[in-house]
Amino acid sequence: MGLNRMMNKVLMAIAVLVMPVIAYSQHADIQGGAEEGGLVKWMTLSEAMEKVKVQPRPVIMDFYTSWCGWCKQMMRTTYSNPGLAQYINTNFYPVKFDAEGKDTIEYLGIKYPPNISPEGKAGAHSLAVKLLQGKLMYPTTLFLNGYDKTKNDFQFSMLAAGYLEEKKLEPILVYSLENVFRNCAYEDYHTEFDRAFYDTSIESKLKEVKWLAPKEAFNGTVNTKKKKLVFIHTDWCNACKVMQRTTFIDSVVSGYLKQKYDLVDFNPENTDTLIYNGQAYVNQRAQQMPFHQLSMVLSRNNFVLPTLAILDENNNLIDAVTFYVHPNFLNDIARYYGDNVFKTKSWQDYIKGKEEAKKGTN
Repeated sequence: MGLNRMMNKVLMAIAVLVMPVIAYSQHADIQGGAEEGGLVKWMTLSEAMEKVKVQPRPVIMDFYTSWCGWCKQMMRTTYSNPGLAQYINTNFYPVKFDAEGKDTIEYLGIKYPPNISPEGKAGAHSLAVKLLQGKLMYPTTLFLNGYDKTKNDFQFSMLAAGYLEEKKLEPILVYSLENVFRNCAYEDYHTEFDRAFYDTSIESKLKEVKWLAPKEAFNGTVNTKKKKLVFIHTDWCNACKVMQRTTFIDSVVSGYLKQKYDLVDFNPENTDTLIYNGQAYVNQRAQQMPFHQLSMVLSRNNFVLPTLAILDENNNLIDAVTFYVHPNFLNDIARYYGDNVFKTKSWQDYIKGKEEAKKGTN
């Protein structure tokens, strides 16, 4: 990959992931008497789509009606939370959509007319019917991400019906923004999110996980001749926090990890000189390259947060798994490489074999 293309990937990662910490909104004061739209800077669907095509971001669509009391309540509370509103304004294109509007709306190249009765009364807009999949509950929030110009469509679409308080909205925002959906179903992630931020009982388990610093792992300070799992993450990546606080302490996988792997805690903002396979790597902290050179090497120049790099006993990179990894997924990954199955069987065949074995025991 050329240097310029690699720089663009880094900058895109920064643009997507630099954000206020989601926990801030949990403690922010609600502004009394907020205006109808709360503190979110709402735009029309056409405005959002124009922006998406120029600078991709996720879209959050609030479907409301003039008579919906819970819609107004959500504006007065959830969307009037300063921290949450800032998070949305910074990272999303927020759209407020009147589900009984009287305008013809163009979306993804198709025009959708309003539903007006002969008496002039507006019913459910045809676009609202389509996007809500016929389930006309208000408020309903639609989350979109991964706009594909070639297909003129979004790769990710998720509906959340009903009133959403901050605690319910936060994990969905992270799930859609940080591409958690690529590896994990929402309900599974939601469980781990709540566990990471609200379950105080995990603190003792977190202390049991032995993490090596990059200097210990790569500069010869510690050499156990085990394979390595290098967890590339930052303090401001929320999916990373969930993964660090839940995935590695899960009872299904933690014992196996201790037996087969050294765990390396690698923040790419690290400034140490690191020696990897005889070559020195540094963090020059340049504006266009703010992350450690070795984090780029271990992510195969496809910088995504989080990334889990798998190294063999001689520190050779075997694979790099991008985006959030659920405990069950890590269990499969750890055993596939830890038991050297990867040397004789493809990942697809390995997973297929596991599924067939599971069916056979049922």
